[in-house]
Amino acid sequence: MNKLSAVAASLLGMGLLFSQGAVADWALNNEASVLNFVSVKKNTIGETHRFNQLAGTISQDGAFKATIKLASVNTNIPIRDERMKTMLFDLANFPQADITGNTVNAFKAPAAGEAKIEAVKLQLAINGKNIPLEARLRVVGLGKQGLLVSTIEPLLLDAAALGYTEGVDKLREVAQLPSISTVVPVTFSLVFDHKH
Repeated sequence: MNKLSAVAASLLGMGLLFSQGAVADWALNNEASVLNFVSVKKNTIGETHRFNQLAGTISQDGAFKATIKLASVNTNIPIRDERMKTMLFDLANFPQADITGNTVNAFKAPAAGEAKIEAVKLQLAINGKNIPLEARLRVVGLGKQGLLVSTIEPLLLDAAALGYTEGVDKLREVAQLPSISTVVPVTFSLVFDHKH
C-alpha cells in the first residue's frame, strides 16, 4: 500500500559515523533506536513505518556511518512488508541503505544531560543512487551510556529521485489505490553506546 522510501531511508536518515582512519567511539544500539518513514496514500491517509535493523558508528571527530537493512521494513502489516520487499526494494542488488557524513563544525560530545544542535552533511547511498543531504540534528549526552541523536525536523526524501517510481506504481496498483505520494518524510531517534 504505501511506501517508499527506501529510505530512507531513509532514511532515512541518519546520524551515524565513520571516516577513513577514524576510530569509532560510539556504536548504534539497535534495540534503543528507531528510524521511521511516513507514506501517504489517497492524498490524505498517512501511515508511519520503520526499519528494524540499523547499525552505525560515530567517531570522536564527528564522522558517522549508518546502515539500514531494507528487508527489515516493518509497516505492521505482513503482506505489505512482503510487497515492499518484492515490488519496491531491489534486495538482491541493493539490500541496504548506507548513510555517511560528518558534522559541519568540529564535534565535541555533549556532557550528560546537555543537548546541542549539530549541522551535518550526509550522503545517502540507496538503490544504486547517491543523494546528498543536509540536516540539523539534536545530540544529547547520556553520560556513560553514550549519545542520543535525533532529527529536529523530518528529512524529506523523494522516492522518484531514489529510483523507486516503478515500485511505487506497482504497490499502488496491487493495493488498488488512486495515489501514493513519492515524498517520504523520515525521522529518527538513535542511541549510541560509548565504546570502552
